[in-house]
Amino acid sequence: SLTTFLLGCAGPAPAPEPGMQVIQHGRGEEMQVATGVDWDSYTKIILHTAPVEFKENWKSDQERLHGKVIRDEDVKRIEDAGSGQLSKVMYKTLFEKGGYEMTSESGEGVMVFQPNIVNLDVQAVGWVQNSILESLPAYRGGMTIELVIRDSVSDKLLAVAWQNQSDPYADDMDRTANFSNALAFRTMSKPWADWLHKQLEKAKSGN
Repeated sequence: SLTTFLLGCAGPAPAPEPGMQVIQHGRGEEMQVATGVDWDSYTKIILHTAPVEFKENWKSDQERLHGKVIRDEDVKRIEDAGSGQLSKVMYKTLFEKGGYEMTSESGEGVMVFQPNIVNLDVQAVGWVQNSILESLPAYRGGMTIELVIRDSVSDKLLAVAWQNQSDPYADDMDRTANFSNALAFRTMSKPWADWLHKQLEKAKSGN
């Protein structure tokens, strides 16, 4: 996991990996980029979908909380919602704000983005009821989004990043009553995509 690879989120910026430099380090976020990279030469992105890894004991915790067995199709639906929303938001942000061309073909000036969702903690699909809401007034979903960026031709490591996100509307009872994991994922993915775009701009400027 990148969050282990880049550990030290609360303290001073850690020593970068060989050939890398830290351009952003804060509580719950970090980005390292390779030194000597001409970021302006990269204009295209191959964006892969993100595999999903749930928070440790998520399934057993949810089953104990709700007294129901989580079906494999429920797990798959949550994974697809998380990965799908992240892809949509990253695509939109990097294309519209960043001006990058999205492609499926390797070549010069093409970066490969491999995101990863870890420590995912959300309500199981269809299990939010009034009685549950009363016992969980402050339930807050969350996830960590990781990213590895490589050159599509040489496979050179260009950047690694991660950021923790939590659902900003988790305390909104009206929103939660009509619970939508897709909405939760979208509201967590957008700040990440905006942050990532900002860091890429920072890398371009050399700051």
